[in-house]
Amino acid sequence: MTGIRLGVTLPQFTGHRDEVLEGARRAEAAGLDSVWLFDHLWPLPPQRKEGGAPVGASAQSGKDGGRTKEVPILEAWTTLAYLAAATRHITIGTLVTRSSLRHPAVLAKMAATAGVVAPGRIIVGIGSGDLKSRAENEAYGLPYWSGPARRRQLVSTIETLRDLFDAARTSSEAATRDDGFVRIEELWPSPRAPEAPRLWVGGNSDWVAEFAGRAADGWNAWGITAGAFAESAVRATAGAAGRPIELSWGGGVVLGSTEADALRRLGSRDPSGLVVGTPEVVAGSLRAVAGAGASHLIASLPSPVDPDCIELLATEVKPLLGSPGG
Repeated sequence: MTGIRLGVTLPQFTGHRDEVLEGARRAEAAGLDSVWLFDHLWPLPPQRKEGGAPVGASAQSGKDGGRTKEVPILEAWTTLAYLAAATRHITIGTLVTRSSLRHPAVLAKMAATAGVVAPGRIIVGIGSGDLKSRAENEAYGLPYWSGPARRRQLVSTIETLRDLFDAARTSSEAATRDDGFVRIEELWPSPRAPEAPRLWVGGNSDWVAEFAGRAADGWNAWGITAGAFAESAVRATAGAAGRPIELSWGGGVVLGSTEADALRRLGSRDPSGLVVGTPEVVAGSLRAVAGAGASHLIASLPSPVDPDCIELLATEVKPLLGSPGG
Protein backbone atom coordinates (compact mmCIF):
# COMPACT_ATOMS: atom_id res chain seq x y z
CA MET A 1 0.00 0.00 0.00
CA THR A 2 1.24 3.51 -0.82
CA GLY A 3 2.57 5.45 2.15
CA ILE A 4 0.94 8.51 3.64
CA ARG A 5 1.57 11.70 1.71
CA LEU A 6 2.61 14.67 3.83
CA GLY A 7 2.51 18.34 2.91
CA VAL A 8 2.90 21.76 4.49
CA THR A 9 1.25 25.15 4.08
CA LEU A 10 3.54 27.95 2.97
CA PRO A 11 4.04 31.38 4.57
CA GLN A 12 1.98 33.95 2.63
CA PHE A 13 1.68 36.74 5.19
CA THR A 14 4.58 38.67 3.75
CA GLY A 15 5.31 41.22 1.08
CA HIS A 16 8.37 39.35 -0.18
CA ARG A 17 8.92 36.25 -2.27
CA ASP A 18 11.90 34.77 -0.43
CA GLU A 19 10.08 33.14 2.50
CA VAL A 20 7.45 31.35 0.40
CA LEU A 21 9.99 30.32 -2.25
CA GLU A 22 12.43 28.99 0.34
CA GLY A 23 9.61 27.07 2.03
CA ALA A 24 8.57 25.38 -1.21
CA ARG A 25 12.11 24.52 -2.24
CA ARG A 26 13.02 23.27 1.23
CA ALA A 27 9.90 21.08 1.32
CA GLU A 28 10.70 19.60 -2.09
CA ALA A 29 14.36 18.98 -1.31
CA ALA A 30 13.53 17.39 2.05
CA GLY A 31 11.08 14.92 0.51
CA LEU A 32 7.66 16.29 1.42
CA ASP A 33 4.90 15.51 -1.06
CA SER A 34 3.00 18.78 -1.32
CA VAL A 35 2.93 22.49 -0.50
CA TRP A 36 -0.26 24.51 -0.05
CA LEU A 37 -1.49 28.08 -0.21
CA PHE A 38 -4.44 29.66 1.54
CA ASP A 39 -6.62 31.70 -0.82
CA HIS A 40 -7.62 34.97 0.82
CA LEU A 41 -7.22 38.52 -0.42
CA TRP A 42 -6.51 39.69 3.10
CA PRO A 43 -5.66 37.81 6.29
CA LEU A 44 -8.79 37.00 8.25
CA PRO A 45 -8.89 37.77 11.98
CA PRO A 46 -8.09 34.54 13.86
CA GLN A 47 -10.18 33.10 16.63
CA ARG A 48 -8.76 34.07 20.01
CA LYS A 49 -8.77 32.65 23.45
CA GLU A 50 -10.13 35.15 25.94
CA GLY A 51 -7.51 37.76 26.77
CA GLY A 52 -4.84 35.83 24.91
CA ALA A 53 -2.94 35.55 21.68
CA PRO A 54 -4.48 34.61 18.36
CA VAL A 55 -5.45 30.95 18.11
CA GLY A 56 -4.09 28.81 15.29
CA ALA A 57 -0.68 27.70 14.25
CA SER A 58 -0.47 30.16 11.36
CA ALA A 59 -1.76 33.24 13.19
CA GLN A 60 0.32 36.33 12.49
CA SER A 61 0.11 39.51 14.51
CA GLY A 62 -0.84 42.84 13.03
CA LYS A 63 -0.82 46.13 14.90
CA ASP A 64 -3.85 45.10 16.96
CA GLY A 65 -2.34 41.72 17.91
CA GLY A 66 -4.23 39.78 15.22
CA ARG A 67 -4.44 39.58 11.49
CA THR A 68 -5.67 42.76 9.83
CA LYS A 69 -6.26 43.69 6.22
CA GLU A 70 -3.19 45.94 6.40
CA VAL A 71 -0.93 42.89 6.84
CA PRO A 72 0.73 42.00 3.50
CA ILE A 73 -0.44 38.75 1.92
CA LEU A 74 0.60 37.09 -1.33
CA GLU A 75 -2.28 36.20 -3.65
CA ALA A 76 -2.62 32.45 -3.98
CA TRP A 77 -2.81 31.74 -7.71
CA THR A 78 -0.09 34.09 -8.91
CA THR A 79 2.11 32.70 -6.13
CA LEU A 80 1.19 29.14 -7.12
CA ALA A 81 2.23 29.77 -10.74
CA TYR A 82 5.53 31.25 -9.56
CA LEU A 83 6.20 28.20 -7.38
CA ALA A 84 5.18 25.83 -10.16
CA ALA A 85 7.97 27.26 -12.30
CA ALA A 86 10.46 27.29 -9.42
CA THR A 87 10.01 23.63 -8.38
CA ARG A 88 10.32 20.34 -10.22
CA HIS A 89 8.17 17.56 -8.78
CA ILE A 90 6.32 18.59 -5.62
CA THR A 91 2.51 18.89 -5.73
CA ILE A 92 1.17 22.44 -5.30
CA GLY A 93 -2.39 23.25 -4.31
CA THR A 94 -4.83 25.66 -2.70
CA LEU A 95 -6.64 25.01 0.59
CA VAL A 96 -8.96 26.37 -0.26
CA THR A 97 -9.88 28.65 -3.12
CA ARG A 98 -13.20 30.21 -2.18
CA SER A 99 -15.75 29.53 -4.89
CA SER A 100 -16.99 33.13 -4.88
CA LEU A 101 -13.61 34.84 -5.40
CA ARG A 102 -13.27 34.15 -9.13
CA HIS A 103 -15.52 33.20 -12.01
CA PRO A 104 -15.04 29.43 -12.37
CA ALA A 105 -14.27 29.64 -16.10
CA VAL A 106 -11.48 32.12 -15.37
CA LEU A 107 -10.28 29.93 -12.50
CA ALA A 108 -10.28 26.91 -14.82
CA LYS A 109 -8.02 28.77 -17.27
CA MET A 110 -5.70 29.84 -14.44
CA ALA A 111 -5.46 26.28 -13.14
CA ALA A 112 -4.97 24.85 -16.63
CA THR A 113 -2.17 27.34 -17.26
CA ALA A 114 -0.48 26.28 -14.02
CA GLY A 115 -0.97 22.70 -15.18
CA VAL A 116 0.99 23.42 -18.35
CA VAL A 117 3.83 24.80 -16.24
CA ALA A 118 3.69 21.88 -13.79
CA PRO A 119 1.93 18.91 -15.44
CA GLY A 120 0.19 16.61 -12.98
CA ARG A 121 1.23 18.67 -9.95
CA ILE A 122 -1.69 21.07 -9.48
CA ILE A 123 -4.58 20.55 -7.04
CA VAL A 124 -7.47 23.01 -7.04
CA GLY A 125 -8.93 22.89 -3.54
CA ILE A 126 -12.36 24.59 -3.52
CA GLY A 127 -14.55 25.65 -0.60
CA SER A 128 -17.63 27.81 -0.13
CA GLY A 129 -16.27 30.06 2.61
CA ASP A 130 -18.22 31.10 5.69
CA LEU A 131 -19.52 34.20 7.44
CA LYS A 132 -15.97 35.44 8.04
CA SER A 133 -15.58 35.68 4.27
CA ARG A 134 -18.39 38.18 3.80
CA ALA A 135 -16.47 41.36 4.61
CA GLU A 136 -13.62 40.31 2.32
CA ASN A 137 -15.95 39.65 -0.61
CA GLU A 138 -17.86 42.89 -0.12
CA ALA A 139 -14.69 44.99 0.19
CA TYR A 140 -13.58 43.68 -3.21
CA GLY A 141 -17.00 44.13 -4.77
CA LEU A 142 -17.60 40.39 -5.08
CA PRO A 143 -20.96 38.69 -4.48
CA TYR A 144 -21.44 36.79 -1.25
CA TRP A 145 -24.06 34.08 -0.95
CA SER A 146 -25.42 32.97 2.38
CA GLY A 147 -27.45 30.00 3.54
CA PRO A 148 -28.50 27.37 0.97
CA ALA A 149 -27.47 29.62 -1.93
CA ARG A 150 -23.82 29.38 -0.89
CA ARG A 151 -24.00 25.60 -1.15
CA ARG A 152 -25.65 25.77 -4.58
CA GLN A 153 -23.03 28.23 -5.79
CA LEU A 154 -20.27 25.83 -4.67
CA VAL A 155 -21.93 23.00 -6.59
CA SER A 156 -22.18 25.19 -9.69
CA THR A 157 -18.51 26.14 -9.45
CA ILE A 158 -17.31 22.55 -9.06
CA GLU A 159 -19.51 21.32 -11.91
CA THR A 160 -18.28 24.10 -14.19
CA LEU A 161 -14.64 23.33 -13.43
CA ARG A 162 -15.25 19.63 -13.97
CA ASP A 163 -17.02 20.27 -17.30
CA LEU A 164 -14.13 22.41 -18.54
CA PHE A 165 -11.43 20.01 -17.36
CA ASP A 166 -13.29 17.03 -18.84
CA ALA A 167 -13.76 18.85 -22.14
CA ALA A 168 -10.01 19.52 -22.20
CA ARG A 169 -9.35 15.80 -21.84
CA THR A 170 -11.84 14.59 -24.43
CA SER A 171 -11.93 17.54 -26.85
CA SER A 172 -15.49 16.41 -27.54
CA GLU A 173 -17.55 19.57 -27.18
CA ALA A 174 -17.50 23.08 -25.80
CA ALA A 175 -18.93 23.77 -22.36
CA THR A 176 -22.11 25.83 -21.93
CA ARG A 177 -23.90 26.59 -18.67
CA ASP A 178 -26.50 29.02 -17.32
CA ASP A 179 -27.82 28.07 -13.88
CA GLY A 180 -28.25 31.41 -12.10
CA PHE A 181 -24.74 31.30 -10.64
CA VAL A 182 -22.53 30.62 -13.66
CA ARG A 183 -23.11 31.63 -17.26
CA ILE A 184 -20.72 30.48 -19.98
CA GLU A 185 -21.29 30.03 -23.71
CA GLU A 186 -19.50 27.43 -25.83
CA LEU A 187 -16.16 27.67 -24.07
CA TRP A 188 -13.38 25.48 -25.36
CA PRO A 189 -10.97 25.02 -22.49
CA SER A 190 -7.43 26.13 -23.12
CA PRO A 191 -4.62 25.61 -22.64
CA ARG A 192 -4.86 21.83 -22.58
CA ALA A 193 -2.48 20.60 -19.90
CA PRO A 194 -0.98 17.11 -20.34
CA GLU A 195 -2.85 16.17 -17.16
CA ALA A 196 -5.87 18.11 -15.89
CA PRO A 197 -5.57 19.70 -12.44
CA ARG A 198 -7.17 17.65 -9.70
CA LEU A 199 -10.24 18.99 -7.89
CA TRP A 200 -10.62 18.75 -4.13
CA VAL A 201 -13.53 20.06 -2.07
CA GLY A 202 -12.74 21.36 1.39
CA GLY A 203 -15.12 21.44 4.35
CA ASN A 204 -15.98 19.62 7.54
CA SER A 205 -19.68 18.98 7.09
CA ASP A 206 -21.11 15.59 6.18
CA TRP A 207 -22.70 17.18 3.11
CA VAL A 208 -19.34 18.46 1.84
CA ALA A 209 -17.72 15.06 2.36
CA GLU A 210 -20.46 13.26 0.44
CA PHE A 211 -20.48 15.88 -2.33
CA ALA A 212 -16.69 15.69 -2.67
CA GLY A 213 -16.99 11.95 -3.11
CA ARG A 214 -19.54 12.39 -5.90
CA ALA A 215 -18.07 15.34 -7.75
CA ALA A 216 -14.36 15.75 -7.03
CA ASP A 217 -11.03 13.94 -6.92
CA GLY A 218 -10.46 14.59 -3.24
CA TRP A 219 -11.90 15.83 0.05
CA ASN A 220 -10.14 17.88 2.71
CA ALA A 221 -11.20 18.34 6.31
CA TRP A 222 -9.48 20.94 8.45
CA GLY A 223 -8.63 20.61 12.13
CA ILE A 224 -11.12 17.89 13.07
CA THR A 225 -10.47 14.90 15.30
CA ALA A 226 -9.60 11.46 14.00
CA GLY A 227 -13.01 10.19 15.10
CA ALA A 228 -14.88 12.94 13.26
CA PHE A 229 -12.69 12.38 10.21
CA ALA A 230 -13.49 8.67 10.18
CA GLU A 231 -17.24 9.35 10.23
CA SER A 232 -17.12 11.86 7.37
CA ALA A 233 -14.65 9.76 5.39
CA VAL A 234 -17.30 7.04 5.20
CA ARG A 235 -19.62 9.55 3.52
CA ALA A 236 -16.94 10.68 1.07
CA THR A 237 -16.14 7.09 0.14
CA ALA A 238 -19.81 6.25 -0.26
CA GLY A 239 -20.31 9.29 -2.47
CA ALA A 240 -17.45 8.16 -4.69
CA ALA A 241 -19.25 4.83 -5.26
CA GLY A 242 -16.08 2.90 -6.01
CA ARG A 243 -14.29 5.72 -7.83
CA PRO A 244 -10.85 6.63 -6.40
CA ILE A 245 -11.06 9.57 -3.96
CA GLU A 246 -8.21 11.21 -2.03
CA LEU A 247 -9.09 11.72 1.64
CA SER A 248 -7.01 14.47 3.23
CA TRP A 249 -6.71 16.19 6.59
CA GLY A 250 -5.08 19.50 7.42
CA GLY A 251 -4.52 21.34 10.66
CA GLY A 252 -2.26 23.44 12.85
CA VAL A 253 0.98 21.73 13.86
CA VAL A 254 3.54 23.13 16.29
CA LEU A 255 6.64 20.97 15.97
CA GLY A 256 9.83 21.09 17.99
CA SER A 257 12.95 18.97 18.23
CA THR A 258 12.20 18.54 21.94
CA GLU A 259 9.11 19.08 24.08
CA ALA A 260 10.60 22.30 25.42
CA ASP A 261 11.29 23.50 21.87
CA ALA A 262 7.70 22.75 20.84
CA LEU A 263 6.31 24.66 23.83
CA ARG A 264 8.60 27.58 23.06
CA ARG A 265 7.25 27.70 19.51
CA LEU A 266 3.69 27.44 20.81
CA GLY A 267 4.24 30.53 22.95
CA SER A 268 1.00 32.06 24.20
CA ARG A 269 -1.17 30.42 21.54
CA ASP A 270 -4.09 28.36 22.75
CA PRO A 271 -3.14 24.71 22.04
CA SER A 272 -6.78 23.71 21.56
CA GLY A 273 -7.19 22.08 18.17
CA LEU A 274 -3.45 22.10 17.46
CA VAL A 275 -1.03 19.18 17.26
CA VAL A 276 1.88 20.15 19.51
CA GLY A 277 5.04 18.23 20.35
CA THR A 278 8.14 16.39 19.25
CA PRO A 279 8.30 14.51 15.94
CA GLU A 280 7.23 11.33 17.73
CA VAL A 281 4.23 13.02 19.37
CA VAL A 282 3.17 14.78 16.17
CA ALA A 283 3.55 11.58 14.16
CA GLY A 284 1.39 9.74 16.67
CA SER A 285 -1.43 12.27 16.31
CA LEU A 286 -1.17 12.24 12.53
CA ARG A 287 -1.11 8.43 12.46
CA ALA A 288 -4.46 8.46 14.23
CA VAL A 289 -5.95 10.49 11.39
CA ALA A 290 -4.30 8.23 8.84
CA GLY A 291 -5.81 5.27 10.65
CA ALA A 292 -9.19 6.97 10.21
CA GLY A 293 -8.68 6.88 6.45
CA ALA A 294 -6.61 9.94 5.51
CA SER A 295 -4.05 9.33 2.78
CA HIS A 296 -2.76 12.92 2.59
CA LEU A 297 -1.92 15.06 5.63
CA ILE A 298 -1.17 18.80 5.56
CA ALA A 299 0.58 20.60 8.41
CA SER A 300 0.07 24.31 8.97
CA LEU A 301 3.14 25.51 10.85
CA PRO A 302 3.36 28.69 12.97
CA SER A 303 4.15 31.88 11.11
CA PRO A 304 6.86 32.89 10.43
CA VAL A 305 7.70 29.36 9.29
CA ASP A 306 11.04 28.02 10.50
CA PRO A 307 12.67 26.09 7.62
CA ASP A 308 14.11 23.68 10.20
CA CYS A 309 10.55 22.60 11.06
CA ILE A 310 9.92 21.73 7.42
CA GLU A 311 13.04 19.57 7.57
CA LEU A 312 11.82 17.89 10.77
CA LEU A 313 8.46 17.11 9.16
CA ALA A 314 10.14 15.40 6.23
CA THR A 315 12.96 13.56 7.95
CA GLU A 316 11.53 12.67 11.37
CA VAL A 317 7.72 12.78 11.13
CA LYS A 318 6.99 11.37 7.67
CA PRO A 319 8.92 8.09 8.15
CA LEU A 320 6.75 7.34 11.21
CA LEU A 321 3.39 7.72 9.47
CA GLY A 322 2.95 4.33 7.80
CA SER A 323 0.07 3.66 5.39
CA PRO A 324 -3.55 4.87 5.21
CA GLY A 325 -5.83 2.92 7.50
CA GLY A 326 -2.91 1.07 9.03
